[in-house]
Amino acid sequence: MLLIYILIILFILLVSYQLILAFSPMYVQYNLIEGLENATTATTATNVGTAEYQPYNVNDPNNSLILSQQNAGNIEVLKGRVDGLDGVKKRVDDIQQSVDLMQTQIDQLVQQQADYAQEIAGSTPPDITGTDAETTEDVEDSIEEDEDNI
Repeated sequence: MLLIYILIILFILLVSYQLILAFSPMYVQYNLIEGLENATTATTATNVGTAEYQPYNVNDPNNSLILSQQNAGNIEVLKGRVDGLDGVKKRVDDIQQSVDLMQTQIDQLVQQQADYAQEIAGSTPPDITGTDAETTEDVEDSIEEDEDNI
């Protein structure tokens, strides 16, 4: 019974510790969302700083200069992201070469196994007896013989 109380207290402590971590202001600043980048990190591979893609405000017709500057900034951010993909193409090419090499090796292994199986089995089929086809008359004769024996 004491063990059950100890386990209950342990679980309560674990849950409360997680709640403290989730809602404490000291730990909130370190909240990370997987797959997303924080505002304090560089978003491009060229370390443009804290540059991020900015949405456009198209409701004001008098902000054409601001929109053009914002467009230039967004182009720089997107260019940095695309430049970051250059390494991906090289990795994909390397993986494709590896897959092609493995496919060649697998084909060779399959061919070796087929050659070995052919070598073991030989080229002439084995003689199998007892598989001769029976005629209807043979079956009827065997049924009559069984009925006579009963």
